Amino acid sequence: MNQSRRITSESGLSLIEVMVAMTIGLIGIVIIMQVFVLFQNNKRTTASGAEAQENALVALHTIERDGRMAGMGFIGLGCTTVQAYNVNMSTPAYTFSSLPATITQDSPAVGTDSLTIRYGTSAFTQIPTKLSVAAGNSDANPLTFDWGDGFNQGNMFVISEGAKTCAMIQASATATKAGASWTVSHNPSGTYPYNPPVGTNVFPGGGYGIGANVYNLGTMVQRQYFVQNAKLMMRDVNAPDVAGSNPIALVDNVYAMKAQYGRDTTPVPDGYLDVYDNTAPASADRLVALRVAIVVRSTNLEATNVTASPLVLWSGGTTANGGAITIPASDQKYRFRAYTTIVPLRNVIWNN
Repeated sequence: MNQSRRITSESGLSLIEVMVAMTIGLIGIVIIMQVFVLFQNNKRTTASGAEAQENALVALHTIERDGRMAGMGFIGLGCTTVQAYNVNMSTPAYTFSSLPATITQDSPAVGTDSLTIRYGTSAFTQIPTKLSVAAGNSDANPLTFDWGDGFNQGNMFVISEGAKTCAMIQASATATKAGASWTVSHNPSGTYPYNPPVGTNVFPGGGYGIGANVYNLGTMVQRQYFVQNAKLMMRDVNAPDVAGSNPIALVDNVYAMKAQYGRDTTPVPDGYLDVYDNTAPASADRLVALRVAIVVRSTNLEATNVTASPLVLWSGGTTANGGAITIPASDQKYRFRAYTTIVPLRNVIWNN
């Protein structure tokens, strides 16, 4: 009897008990792994969303910083285009818009725009001087002004007279004063690439008469922002394209950029914004603000579709009016976010 009791008390777990324990353990492991995978997916979604948000904020800040300077030196010109010359460009003689900013819809690809912003950097930009001697040819030197303080060697300046095409040239020497007049030379050379050679005239027919306005731009900035290969790019329009340096990539994971003009449409411009649309204003005093949207995409591919198409960028936005973009079915498993800013063009107050 004692031996039987001892054998019973020393016996181990049965096979059934072991299998039950293993089953319970495996169930626990599966639950833990499911929780871990879910946690990791949420973590990746949150992290990629935060990264996308940071990219959008950096992109908008960069564009807004330039946008707030838009128009310095280009307000009140009267012309709609500026004739210029740059020996370093593939086409040296060219024209550009006198508007503070211009938008090209669906450039370089459908669903994304390009935005070009231009301004001068001189403290004297919005205070024009006037020609005291008529200038008929852009290769004649020097030009004579009523007042030339602040016109330094290398500065860009724009000449404007009524509705004539404006012209931009570059000071090859600091302005000098003789009596009541100032003179500024603009000799062509490799050091001053914006001055055309003898025989090439960027002035309009008949040139500019006495009293024509001359605006000192200092350094003339003209930057184009656009999206290419999921990056926000910036091109220096005043310089030739060079691989790796112009244009340059600013921000990654940017899917698209859309922009609209904020226009003053009253019969007599009053400086107040009336409408946002894709119609280029007829003159700088009609352009009050810019509305810009940056669309960013997360790097995390989800298991199911998480983004609907079209993606609306702002209230009332549709694909037809440029306020929404189509998301292809192949991309709808990524999370998209649209961030919008409005940039008031403060320099237009010089028109009023």
